[in-house]
Amino acid sequence: ANLAPTQVTQARRLSYRLFSQLYLEGLTAVALPIVQSIPELAVTLPEKFDADTASAEYQALFGFNIFPYESFFLGSSGLIGGTVTDEVIQQYQQASFLLDSNVTSPDHIGHQLAFVAHLLDQPTTPQIGDFLHHHLLRWLPPFVLAIQQQGHPFYVALAELTLAFVADHAKDIRSATSPVSRLPSAPSLLDNEKTSLKDIGRFLTMPVHSGFYLGREDVARLARQLDLPRGFGGREQMLTNLMKTAVQYDALPTVLTDLLKLAETWQADYATMGVDSPVLKPFVTIWQTRVGATAVVLQQIQRKAKELIPPE
Repeated sequence: ANLAPTQVTQARRLSYRLFSQLYLEGLTAVALPIVQSIPELAVTLPEKFDADTASAEYQALFGFNIFPYESFFLGSSGLIGGTVTDEVIQQYQQASFLLDSNVTSPDHIGHQLAFVAHLLDQPTTPQIGDFLHHHLLRWLPPFVLAIQQQGHPFYVALAELTLAFVADHAKDIRSATSPVSRLPSAPSLLDNEKTSLKDIGRFLTMPVHSGFYLGREDVARLARQLDLPRGFGGREQMLTNLMKTAVQYDALPTVLTDLLKLAETWQADYATMGVDSPVLKPFVTIWQTRVGATAVVLQQIQRKAKELIPPE
């Protein structure tokens, strides 16, 4: 149906608020009736809703596997916060946007979506285009692919719907400045003769360097496929442990091959995103290029694998 501009704005504002709530709190009994009215999300719901199960699923995904923060995807430190978050806070302050919660970092996906809803409440919204182009759309593509990789039906559907929704909004609104067309430089791993498996583990678990996302469950899945222990700890430590164990079992080439296949899959998925939504193309191209470079690095590591194996 054709909607008046004010109706479109109202619908978008309500949608941004709902998506914000779902990313910040997960699927709750309060949000359930609204979610049931959205076909793309309703088809993923279980026959009987259980609040405890829903809470556990949300925590497993966003508490242990995927960190839904712009600074985590775009920052070069591997940590949440820093200059990326500071830039987001500056945007909030300029628009007099006050966060409802101090529990999560201001660059959380939920807060960013709430901020766009806030801007839509204003009489004029010149800041929206800039925020979509310089923040949300810069990291939504890898964030969405990371969620798809985990395979939880509800959150996969939510992520895909969010990306399509934001892209559609961006199509209808201009930015005063061009989107940032590059990512921070990635370290040249093999230019340093002292590069270790730990260095490689760190590189591969930082999205802004590798171009893809490896969650704890992703590393565990790799280990299970090869029947190798991966130990405990954070994602970097788990991947490093897996590679070290693979060395002991002469399985490092296989681990590297599996990681290369993963990189190539992400590269193809980015390409598909750009084809399906032209407005996303400039944003996914930089990620597609980055993960392509990582695939080349992994091929080089395969050839130099013996040099990375520490002497007994």
